[in-house]
Amino acid sequence: MATTSLPRTSNRSAVLASLLSGGECDRQQLIADTGLSRATVFRIVDDLMAESLVREGRRVLRDGPGRQSTSVGFNDRAALVCGIDLGGTNCRVVVADALGRAVIRSRDATPRDADADALAAWVAGRVTDLVDRYGGGDPLHTVTIGLPGVVAGDGRTVVASHNLGQITGTRFIEAVTARVGVPTVVGNDSNLALLGELQYGALPDRETAVLLAMGTGLGSAVSLDGRVLLGRTGLLGEFGRLPLPGRDLRMRDLLSGADLVAYARGRGVHVPTAQALFAEPERYADLLAEVHGALTHLVTVVALAYEPSTVVLTGGFSESFGAERLSAISDRVADTVGVRSVVRRSDLGDSAGLLGSMASSLGRLYAALGVSTEHAASVAVDRDLVVRRLADCPTAPSSTPQATPRTTHDDQMAEG
Repeated sequence: MATTSLPRTSNRSAVLASLLSGGECDRQQLIADTGLSRATVFRIVDDLMAESLVREGRRVLRDGPGRQSTSVGFNDRAALVCGIDLGGTNCRVVVADALGRAVIRSRDATPRDADADALAAWVAGRVTDLVDRYGGGDPLHTVTIGLPGVVAGDGRTVVASHNLGQITGTRFIEAVTARVGVPTVVGNDSNLALLGELQYGALPDRETAVLLAMGTGLGSAVSLDGRVLLGRTGLLGEFGRLPLPGRDLRMRDLLSGADLVAYARGRGVHVPTAQALFAEPERYADLLAEVHGALTHLVTVVALAYEPSTVVLTGGFSESFGAERLSAISDRVADTVGVRSVVRRSDLGDSAGLLGSMASSLGRLYAALGVSTEHAASVAVDRDLVVRRLADCPTAPSSTPQATPRTTHDDQMAEG
């Protein structure tokens, strides 16, 4: 709790954090919530109102003697933030207000045949168009992009990308940052999906958790004490690269949508999607037994590595696994290595990555406004409201990418 002995910046941080839950309250309530003096709270509120970060609300009626007052609330339209979940198949974008409440979202097919510059121009153009059309003139502050690849710890380089080879290196990141025109950060899509689960899902904040992102590719992320772990090289948790015991296969060959379809075709089974295999379990029993064995092995590896309370599955491919199957895998792992981890599908579904990208942008906005990390962690987020607003907000019409073909060099980098 803040006290009057704290520096002015910390006092401002405490008041802002109290208001960032989105509710209105009067100054007397702020005094009680922050432990600051009356003079300090009144001065900070006046300063925040002058900066258009706080606005007057309804009149507060009080019993007994004393001056009546009006409530104050954080100005949710002080700035906009943007989260992007760039996948090998689809690119989803959300533009939200300063409280994380979605204003507009979009879902488009990723222009996979665009080179790094063309893809960056398309992504930046999509963001600019959404803000211009639906942002009501409010300024865009920050953009966060979740990328399907290994991102170096400094966020400046994509070390490798199995499904979008053209984003490897620095060219794509630099190009999209220059075009968007506001602070833009990138991160591994699995890490951001786990951030979304921690911020808006049902994962306990302080328990160890592992997320397995099973979509076009296979990714993973881990959180300890509520913090997502980041490695220096970006390779932390890249379990998809691991070979399966005694076989010339990697984890991702059986546990990602695109690679499983390729593997099935190599076995003479021609299906359009991985989900088609699960739709006929008796017909493809042998192949599905391999998939279930691979998932059991992967959960065993992460159980021994981190001892997680929960292993949560997200991504379109994860929807193929029923609750009974996941419970059986949890039991098998506990019997084998003695670690009990609840294995379940995500409550947020494929929105986890998008919400995580938005949460990252919100965190950077709040830091820029002067909210400390400690105070930001204390903000009472209305998780249900944020998730519901994302689901209910309008979806912009699809964008038709005007992409230029990749060069031969990019073709060599891209997925085969």
